[in-house]
Amino acid sequence: MLAQVAADRVTPGAGSPLERAIGYLEDNVARAVAVGDLAALVGVSASHLGALFRQATGGGVLAYQTSLRMGRARGLLDGTELTVAEVAAAVGYDDPLYFSRRFSRVHGLSPRAYRALGKG
Repeated sequence: MLAQVAADRVTPGAGSPLERAIGYLEDNVARAVAVGDLAALVGVSASHLGALFRQATGGGVLAYQTSLRMGRARGLLDGTELTVAEVAAAVGYDDPLYFSRRFSRVHGLSPRAYRALGKG
């Protein structure tokens, strides 16, 4: 949900560095992406890319990436029988415990508790 809210606030021009960066992050949710590498990929400095993200989404590049990952995780928890460890791996977290802590921090409950609510 947070990723969708952030995405709704984004209105970049076609082919802008922000649009290309967002597209790359969406296509590579499970990959660790360094801000400097992403900035180089879209042809701007890391600080400029950070400023573009803050202006468009209210947060930085890594916050946006985390919101994308958590959104994908919610979808997997809602729509699959994957274990929490499998969901963690699918959204780019090698350590299921770290993923669970991040998920809990973002959503206020653990992945297992979230799944038990039956949101899907």
